[in-house]
Amino acid sequence: MASEFTRPPLTPEGIKALLLVAAPLLLPSIGPHLAWLHTLVPLSVAYHLVVLGGRRGNVLVVQAMLLAGLAALLAQSMVVYLFGISMVPLGYILARGFSRNLDPSQVGLQALGYLMAVWLLLGAYAGISGGPTPLEMARESIGRGMATALDQGGEAGLSEPELEAALAVLLNFVERTWVALFTVSLLTLVWLNIMAGHWLLNLRGLSPWPGLRYWRLPDQLVALAAVVLLLLILRLEPGATFGLNGVIVLGMLYFMQGLGVMSCLLAHWNVPPLLRGICYALVLLQGYGLLLLALLGLAEVRLNLRRRYAAGQ
Repeated sequence: MASEFTRPPLTPEGIKALLLVAAPLLLPSIGPHLAWLHTLVPLSVAYHLVVLGGRRGNVLVVQAMLLAGLAALLAQSMVVYLFGISMVPLGYILARGFSRNLDPSQVGLQALGYLMAVWLLLGAYAGISGGPTPLEMARESIGRGMATALDQGGEAGLSEPELEAALAVLLNFVERTWVALFTVSLLTLVWLNIMAGHWLLNLRGLSPWPGLRYWRLPDQLVALAAVVLLLLILRLEPGATFGLNGVIVLGMLYFMQGLGVMSCLLAHWNVPPLLRGICYALVLLQGYGLLLLALLGLAEVRLNLRRRYAAGQ
């Protein structure tokens, strides 16, 4: 499947593959500003497992883990390394989905379930050991943001009570919706890795999926969306908080579907690639653009825009 990787490992191609898998595990040990590289671990692992095949890919992943582990041991950053290692099984889940041509929704659910289990275990361990929980870390981050905003607001001539009131509202919102924000962050991580993995493997003709722009949520999910929206509108606690969390999570899911609808329509209209990029940027960089895409994804349940234009692709 990838003959250039079947030669002895100490070839330029083999060393390059080893470094590509090890880098997201290794570089975050240098400093916290590189911690975001951990999000690339599943993509790198899944890509090389599919390209190299199971046996060769497994050997490469183990070698990369050992190399990064040795570096983390020397740098005395084993905690950061262990967090990166927790992302490796996610790469195996994605690789299994690509190799066995599983439904993208099934792969996404499996990946999301794994990540939730990992974070729940980390939260339980933090509670037992007395360390900060994810919610406490979010509060601390907001507290630091409040201090920074107060300093900047004072320089801009804004009154301190106004800033404190606004940031207090933000803190209350995070405390009410931390479950949804946590879920959405994991959904985004899984979605981006699936999208990027499909794109990279499709360049080599190895992705089994014809196009993720046709991915569709179950139509029955719209009933749940109506329920959580009703709970939010009624404003009766604790139902309103549950509804708010549900609206955020389902809004993210329908945003993903809306983005697929937009991609399908731009392809149907033969919009040039450069202009497509501008359209995506204009929509994604605007707050209302995210809402419009979520509404487009919800409307797709009734309008079936992609099904109407699929024959023309």
